[in-house]
Amino acid sequence: MREAESTPLVPELADLRGAARGRAIIAEARVVLAGRLGVQPGEALQHLIWLARDLDMELEEAAALVTGARGESLPMEVPGRPVEREAVRVPGIAPPELPVSEPDAVGDAELLAGLPEDPAARAVLDGSIDAAVHLVPVRGDDGTVVDFLHAGANDATRDLFGRRGAELLGQRMLRVDPGSALLGLFASYVESLETGTPFKKGPFEFSTAQEGVSRTTRMTVRCVPVPTGLCLTWRYHDDEDRMRRRLERVGRLALMGFGEWDLATDEMEWSPQMARNYGMDPRQPAPLPDELVKLVVDEDRPLVEERIQTMLSRRSAVEMEHRITTPDGEQRHLWIFAEPVLDASGRPVTVNMVSQDITRRRGIERALAETRREMLRQQARMAQERRVAVTLRRAILPDPEELAVLPGLDITVRSLAAESVARIGGDWFATRPMPDGRGMFAIGDAAGHGLPAAAAMARTRNGLLGLAYTGQPPGRLMGWLNEMVGQIDPDRAATGTALVARYDPRGRVMQWACAGHLPPILVRDGDARILEVDPGPMLGAVPSVRYSTITTRLQPGDLMFLYTDGLVERRDADLDEQIDRLTAILGERSDEPGPVLDRVLARMEHDRAADDTTLFAVRIR
Repeated sequence: MREAESTPLVPELADLRGAARGRAIIAEARVVLAGRLGVQPGEALQHLIWLARDLDMELEEAAALVTGARGESLPMEVPGRPVEREAVRVPGIAPPELPVSEPDAVGDAELLAGLPEDPAARAVLDGSIDAAVHLVPVRGDDGTVVDFLHAGANDATRDLFGRRGAELLGQRMLRVDPGSALLGLFASYVESLETGTPFKKGPFEFSTAQEGVSRTTRMTVRCVPVPTGLCLTWRYHDDEDRMRRRLERVGRLALMGFGEWDLATDEMEWSPQMARNYGMDPRQPAPLPDELVKLVVDEDRPLVEERIQTMLSRRSAVEMEHRITTPDGEQRHLWIFAEPVLDASGRPVTVNMVSQDITRRRGIERALAETRREMLRQQARMAQERRVAVTLRRAILPDPEELAVLPGLDITVRSLAAESVARIGGDWFATRPMPDGRGMFAIGDAAGHGLPAAAAMARTRNGLLGLAYTGQPPGRLMGWLNEMVGQIDPDRAATGTALVARYDPRGRVMQWACAGHLPPILVRDGDARILEVDPGPMLGAVPSVRYSTITTRLQPGDLMFLYTDGLVERRDADLDEQIDRLTAILGERSDEPGPVLDRVLARMEHDRAADDTTLFAVRIR
C-alpha cells in the first residue's frame, strides 16, 4: 500500500524539486552578475537573459554557467583574482574578463578634477566624424584596471540608448555599457592601454542592456592610446546598411549600376549591379575602361569613343546607348550617363557613371514594332479580302429590286453585309421560276467569314439554281446540295445552312426542306407562329443524308418570313428568346412585306458589325 501511494507522487516531487532548483540557480546567478558588473539585481537579471539569448541557451542553463552549479564556471575572469576552477569555453565565444567595478562618485570626481590637459585626446575628439569619447582608466588597489571613466566626448557621440556625450561624462563605462565586458571588448581596451597598440574591430554584432532594455546593432569600434588613457570611436552601421540595401535593391530591380572612373589612376570602382550589367563577376575587381570598350560591338564603338571625347573636352555630362557582348557571348543594350567631376582649376579628375540594362525594353520595343507592322499587313490583307468579298457578293446576289417574279407571290428582301471587315459572312438568297409554273425560293448561310465564306456562298447558291431545273422536291435537292458542298473542297470542310422551298400557286402549297437553318415564321390574320420543323444536319457536315420534304398549305394574305442568324444571335441573349421576340414583332399587325422588314430591323436592334443579316418575306396573293 505504501508503494502504491508513493508511486504517482514521485514525478510530481521531482518536477517541483527541479523547478525550485532552477529558480535558486537563476537567483544566485543574478546576485553574482550584480556583484561583478556593479549593477542592481534587477538589471543583472536582464543581463542574464541577454547572455542566455546570445549563447542560444535556456535561462537556467546560462545561470548554471554563471554560478558553476553544474561543476562548471562561466568563462569569466576577474583581473587580480585567480580562477578556482578551469573555465568552460563556449564554442564561438571568446572568454571575456568581467572586473569588479564598484561605483565611487567621490573618487571618480577627484580623478577627473586632477586629470591633466591631453592635446592628443582633444585632437582625436575634434578630428573624428564618428562618435568618440575620451576614457581614463579606473584602477583597483593592486593597480589593475577595473573600469574606464568618460572624461570627454565629441558632438557626434550617441550610444545605443540615445545618450549624448554630455550624459556620459563622469559615468563609468561598464555601468552604461556592460555589453563591452560580456563581449570581451573591455579586455581589448585594457590590453591596448597597457601595450600602447591601437585596437580595431568590426563590423560585428554588438548587444548591450540598460535598465532592463536590450539593444543590438552592427558596429565598428576603434581604440587608440593617448597620454591620459584611451580614445574610443565607434560607428553604428544600421543606417548605412539600410541605405546600402535600399540602393542595391533599387539597382537590382531597375538593372541600374553606379561607377566611378578615377582619371588620375585610370581605375574603375563600381557597384555590384554595374558589374552584372557588363556580365562581370561583382566579386572581382572592376576592369579598366579600355577593357570595357572592348566589350562594345564594333558598330557602336565609334559612338562611345566620340561621347567620351566630348565629355572630357567639353567637361559636360553625356549620355549614350550602345550594345555590348558579355564574356558569355550574350548581347545587351546598355544606357550610360556619365558626368565629369572637376577640380578647383576646372580639370576633370573623376567621372561618375550610371548604367542601365535596357535589353528587355529594347526587346519589347522590337516586338511591338514587329507586331504593329504585322497588324498593318493584316489590315491591308483584310481590306483587300473585304473588297473582293463585297465585290463577289454583289456580283452573285441580285439586287432586291431585281428579284425574279414568282407566280402567286410577292417577295421582298433585305440583305445587309456586316460592317466589320472581318465579319463579312456567307448569307445568300435565291429565287427562280420553274417551267412547270411553280416557283423556287431559298435562303442560306455559308459558315465562316471573309473571302472563303463568300466563295462557299457562291458555290452553294449557283449549285442550287442548277439543281432546281431537275424538278425534284426540296428534300431531294437538299440531299444533292449536301453532297456537292461536302465534295467541292474536302480539305476546308465547308459547311452551311439552307432552307429551300417550292411553291405551287394552283393549290397554294409550299413544299420545303431545312438543313440546319432557323425555322420560318408564318404570319396569318395577325397571328405569327413558328413552323415546326425537324431540321436535318448542316450542308457538308454529314455525307449521304436524306432530307425530308415538308408540305405547308397557305392562304391568300399569308406572310412567310425567312431570316439568317445575324438577326437573332447575340452573345448576351438566349437564341430561343430572340426568336420569340421576333415572332411577337411580326404578329403586331400585318403590313406589306417591305414595311414589315423595316420594322423588324429597327426593333430587333441587331448588331451590324457582328455578322451579315438577311430577311426574306413572301406574301401569298
